Amino acid sequence: MAVRPTRPSAERIARLAELADLHTDWERRHLDQAAFRPEGRKQGSDYQQHYLDVNPPTSAEDEFHRLAEQVMGISDTTP
Repeated sequence: MAVRPTRPSAERIARLAELADLHTDWERRHLDQAAFRPEGRKQGSDYQQHYLDVNPPTSAEDEFHRLAEQVMGISDTTP
């Protein structure tokens, strides 16, 4: 029996939009810290668009996860 897809709640949609905004700001602040290493990537991959997500500096990755957990309501800590 197939499961019928359901639309996420308004709260979840709002949290996901906030998460997207958080990622955009995080990327803007940390992109210059990421090493661009396209060697060995498949031709046609979108690595050039996502290399910060692939190899972020450890501190930047920790920051993003901490803030994302707050946005998504997974963590009770404040920034």
